[in-house]
Amino acid sequence: MRIGFDAKRYYHNKTGLGNYSRDLVDALKHEYPNEDFYLLDKPNLENLYQKNQIQHTQSAGPFWRLHGILNDIKTFNLDVFHGLSNELPYGNWPENTKKVVTIHDVIYKLYPHQYPLFDRLIYHQKTKHAIAIADTIIATSQATANDLILHYKANENKVKVVYQTCGNAHWKSYSVDEINGYKKKQNLNYPFLLYVSSFQQRKNHLALIKAFALLQNKTIKLVLAGRKGDTYLACKKLIEELNLQSQILFLTDLETADLPLLYRSAHGFVYPSMIEGFGIPLIEAACAGLPIAVNNINVFKEIAPQGTLYFDINNPQIVAETLSNLAQMPKTDYSLHLLQFTPKHCAEKVFEVYKILS
Repeated sequence: MRIGFDAKRYYHNKTGLGNYSRDLVDALKHEYPNEDFYLLDKPNLENLYQKNQIQHTQSAGPFWRLHGILNDIKTFNLDVFHGLSNELPYGNWPENTKKVVTIHDVIYKLYPHQYPLFDRLIYHQKTKHAIAIADTIIATSQATANDLILHYKANENKVKVVYQTCGNAHWKSYSVDEINGYKKKQNLNYPFLLYVSSFQQRKNHLALIKAFALLQNKTIKLVLAGRKGDTYLACKKLIEELNLQSQILFLTDLETADLPLLYRSAHGFVYPSMIEGFGIPLIEAACAGLPIAVNNINVFKEIAPQGTLYFDINNPQIVAETLSNLAQMPKTDYSLHLLQFTPKHCAEKVFEVYKILS
């Protein structure tokens, strides 16, 4: 089978959609080495990740992803083309090529005030178009599938829920010496709770900090790890106002390779986000065996393991009590729960979609 992907995110995005693209495509190539995979990207662009079995256009204009990529789809006579990040190109498609799109969320519909108007219009149009022309729509959670059916009247028969995986490094075992060495390097030689997320409004760092300030046990520490974003400075200011500098630490220059060690250095994981399409950090934390506490939203109730603690992020006192309980919980083996999120399982479920279409 000849399967092509829009590889822009695969090669040029370090987080979110880039991680999804790399994790899925690399798993597919590993599980199905006899298939022909084409990673379509503009030529002569600097890639963050080493090129691997890539084919690209020779005439990449400014609207290549919208239209020009169809020339490559025709040139390589693809059986399936998979848009990995919420969109499919416009134009006249070859009849023999089946169209698959992964749609990760429609957060711009649910929280429009957090997105500029122009961005919302673009996201809406691309999503609407992709849903209309796709032969199969992959949603990364049932929560997202429900949103697509509600807000875009997506055909339920075309929507397939396939959970994401996380990077291979999270599925490996690490020695005590490796973990202790990382703790020493980062000066993390104390028990701490962890939140891994870029600093954005919907990620609820500010609400978490306010709840953390209510903890009676002042020996509990909190590590906020992720890329600096639009709420980063507000978080720093709030921590200073609440005099929490000795209890809350920022890690903003993380190497992807260090993430599994960071998780394994923590005592527990907290996820207060107000909305997600999936929530990869939940799977990463489960791979590390961390006790978990999350905001009580549908997607977390769908994918979080048994034993997870739930809270209402709008109730600071309840959040504080939950964090106190989380700090007392032991690590857990989530092996059975994680079977539905392994790279192999994810690749198999997506490849099933391709086989049915072809």
